[in-house]
Amino acid sequence: MDESEALGPFGAPVPRGEEAAQLRADELSLFDATAVAVSSVAPAYTLASTVASILVIAGVGLRSPAVLILSFIPVLLVAHAYFHLNRYDPNCGASYSWLSQIFHPTIGWLNGWIQIWTSVLFCVSAPLLAGSYTLEFAHTALGLVSRSTVNSASAVAVAATFWLILVTAICVYGIRWTTNAQWVMVIIEYVVVIGFSVGGIIKVALHHPVHSQSFSWSWLNPLALHGWSAVAQGLALGVFFFWGWDTALNLNEESKDASRTPGRAALLSMWLLLFVFVLNVVAAEMLLGPRAIANHGENMLFFFGQQFAGSWAGYVMVFAVLTSTVATTQTTLLPAARITYSMARDGVFPKLFAVIHGRYRTPAMGTLVVAIVSLAGITLTTLSSSSANVFNNLISNMGVLVALYYGMTGLACAWAFRRTWRGGARVVAMMILGPLLGGLVLLYVAYQVMVSGGMSAMPDVLVIVTGLPAMVWAWSRSRTAVFWRQPRITHTRTD
Repeated sequence: MDESEALGPFGAPVPRGEEAAQLRADELSLFDATAVAVSSVAPAYTLASTVASILVIAGVGLRSPAVLILSFIPVLLVAHAYFHLNRYDPNCGASYSWLSQIFHPTIGWLNGWIQIWTSVLFCVSAPLLAGSYTLEFAHTALGLVSRSTVNSASAVAVAATFWLILVTAICVYGIRWTTNAQWVMVIIEYVVVIGFSVGGIIKVALHHPVHSQSFSWSWLNPLALHGWSAVAQGLALGVFFFWGWDTALNLNEESKDASRTPGRAALLSMWLLLFVFVLNVVAAEMLLGPRAIANHGENMLFFFGQQFAGSWAGYVMVFAVLTSTVATTQTTLLPAARITYSMARDGVFPKLFAVIHGRYRTPAMGTLVVAIVSLAGITLTTLSSSSANVFNNLISNMGVLVALYYGMTGLACAWAFRRTWRGGARVVAMMILGPLLGGLVLLYVAYQVMVSGGMSAMPDVLVIVTGLPAMVWAWSRSRTAVFWRQPRITHTRTD
């Protein structure tokens, strides 16, 4: 290739004069990428918003830690799939790009569509929770607002809008600023959650408070779970617990050693998250018991902090949940903007999303559009109770959408590396059988929840079904794009 040419998305030479602006390369280290991955999962936010749901919806009681462990296994297998696929194609579209090459462009496009809307929906719900916690903290800890303001949907929406605008501005300003902000918020929430969890366990062991209970190893035993329907519901929520680590893979083009660093960060974050989640849920069950957890819902961590060390600890926990929620909103904007950028770069999404800021080297326009759509969702749910119900159903079943695109990526990895089975037991286990098993489990969980969910699952069906006309529209406008004619790939080497 001539020195005046660069490679385009599908390996075709592109003259330097026509080369599009690129994301800022070699910016994130392994520690940066890991911080983004664990922050994307947002332990404090996830624990506050989902633990009670596992207890109530799945009805597993004290065996919630077992549900988390069981959920962790297929997601970890899929994380290995991401690691190996990224080694061969560090594309910021990640699974969108991989499925397009391995299965078919239409499957990859639909996968990207599901991921984009999952991110948008989350960027509606998370800022609203951040707004709620902001007002709660301002009322209980600082005395700045009244209880009526805390309970006002409009006030919550205003606070949510503030946080969404702030994190959007940071995302546009640059990946280094974004990562530095993530470091601050990660340290706050991890120190608080881990410190208070350990403290709660010690308090139960030494003082045996009223309603507390001793730890039992059966809480951690997935084999003690009964009833597949309930387990499937719990797994869908558990998958949502671990959702977000793949953000590190969407930042691969901005990472050092792009083919390896993001995948390693994802795997490291998975084990760290399992430890934090299980530790906190065990501590909450020991100190509070399942009934109190279910009764307090999203205020569970605040109540846990109060029971551990008094009101001040409750306020600290509220602040940790707030920072966690803001952090995960920011890291959910990141992959959505990069997936749309990758799709636009391939010529199968509006060109607006391919615009890179000349100075900050971020997909600025895509980030702004995703934020604006999310803001419209916040406004709609605030003004319309029926819209709020639809969004609530989507949020409670978001694990279904995550399970779908994680599951498809697991299958894609197994299929892509199917001819490497002679490479030894480790290759077969980690690149073929493991991703295949993880993918099948997650897809079956999605199917089971959607079938048993009835009308509450309809919003998820709509996200998937609306992708079909959207894809046809994209094809009609870009039918000459190389993307639709790209050849299928199969990896025959494991190095």
